[in-house]
Amino acid sequence: MFESFIIASALVLFRCAAFVAFLPPVAGRSIPNTVKIGLAVALTVVLAPRFAGASAIGLMATVHGKGAWLWLSWLAVRETMLGIALAWLFGLCLVPVRIAGAWIAQEMGLTMAQISSATDNQQSNIISQGFEAIGVLMFFGLNLHHAMFVVLGSSFASRPAAAAWSMPTWDAVMYAITKVEHQGFLIIAPIGILMFVVTMTLLVTMRTAPQFNFMTYGMTLRLAVGLAGMILFFPDVCSAMQHFLNQVNTESWVAHG
Repeated sequence: MFESFIIASALVLFRCAAFVAFLPPVAGRSIPNTVKIGLAVALTVVLAPRFAGASAIGLMATVHGKGAWLWLSWLAVRETMLGIALAWLFGLCLVPVRIAGAWIAQEMGLTMAQISSATDNQQSNIISQGFEAIGVLMFFGLNLHHAMFVVLGSSFASRPAAAAWSMPTWDAVMYAITKVEHQGFLIIAPIGILMFVVTMTLLVTMRTAPQFNFMTYGMTLRLAVGLAGMILFFPDVCSAMQHFLNQVNTESWVAHG
């Protein structure tokens, strides 16, 4: 029984470690690896005494059986993939913010200035970096990390480490992805409408006055209008981010409850 409990605790560690390693607010290069390892071990110490016992009972019949190592290897891979999937789902919380920043930066002509993202190893622009910083602050300010740990803990109750369980349907996954893109455009809707009006005005002006150079005057005007729109509608952008994160927080607690 003790050997089965140790193996079940190791499976819990696999899921927690994968969750911590791929979670966007923690997966960035700015977080030391020792902090990530410590967080994964701390989560395992908290969750293993509660959930590893039931998994150990299911493992007792297979630990000493034929092909036990092959079965345990499959369980380790499955726990790792589930941890990555949970981290990816919570990572979708910051994707709308990144989409909003990328769209505004493209309209303002700032996509050529690429810098390293603070939340992952990808390249991003300065507008997305600012929006992501605000999103991360709201993520922790709205206590969404509490719901994140609660969902991780409840996953061991709904999908035990050594038991059979079904994967989420493709409908739920596609709904989450499409909702993220939809929320990204809602966040910067006022600025997007303003930039669209400015672009159409510049195109009409260039059509009526061919001597008007779009690259010479239009890019400068779009940059100035974009900066003015960000300053003017900054409270609305923050309010839209807060509304989306509050909705994610509520849905997480409802799914747990």
